[in-house]
Amino acid sequence: MVLITGGSSGIGKALALEAARRGAIVVVTARNKERVSAVAKQCLLLSGRPAFAYQMDVTSPDEIDAVLNKISHQIGGIDVLVNSAGLGKFAPAASQSYKTLKGMNDVNLLALMYISRCVAKQMMNQGYGAIINLGSADGKIPTPNSAVYSATKAGVIQFDNVLRMEVADYGVQVLTVNPGPVNTPFFDKADHNGNYRSHLPKWMFISADELARRVWNNVGYKTREINVPSYVSYLGWAYQVFPGLGDWAIKKFFDFQQNKQEL
Repeated sequence: MVLITGGSSGIGKALALEAARRGAIVVVTARNKERVSAVAKQCLLLSGRPAFAYQMDVTSPDEIDAVLNKISHQIGGIDVLVNSAGLGKFAPAASQSYKTLKGMNDVNLLALMYISRCVAKQMMNQGYGAIINLGSADGKIPTPNSAVYSATKAGVIQFDNVLRMEVADYGVQVLTVNPGPVNTPFFDKADHNGNYRSHLPKWMFISADELARRVWNNVGYKTREINVPSYVSYLGWAYQVFPGLGDWAIKKFFDFQQNKQEL
């Protein structure tokens, strides 16, 4: 059984539908009950197997505990956990409110860590499982106006690096997924004025369906990390080796002087 948070749209929805195509029993959660229920119905049609939807706010530990308890009693053990719920806002760090900073941290990092912690305990007891956490290319490659979002995703990457060591001897895989720009509704909220996206050429984008296939092709193996498209790995390595040159190139690419004036 596969549990996917943030499964009502975007990457989470694509991962749910691809899991169903491969015959999995899919459980999806999200805040919007109608949309997540619609995804569960699609999964049922694709797999011919039961699919379930639960309304859940990942920023509420009480709701997380309640939903996980329901899943355990009503469906059974979790074989694969996918933390894909995410929140972003692309703007200069100095212009963002405490509420915005906290919101991204709560959804992208704290909720992911808590849900991973809860499910990891179950998987360690059963002796198998896979935890898939959505990081981002922004966790490896800094870009203007994404300081807070990038920090949460860098946190995901490092959390997974340590969690992987802690659960490896129990037969549990921890897979970090670091996608570049993906064609999803995420940018409609994160980049409402289109400034960030306008600097990205079309060839840099991938589809959510393509990403989902790549993810599921690597579940059940010793794969530690997926960086999609491949340029994410190369640019991440180059930035670590040549950070000064990387800063210059990134600022030129994103026309950072214009962004600076807009602050």
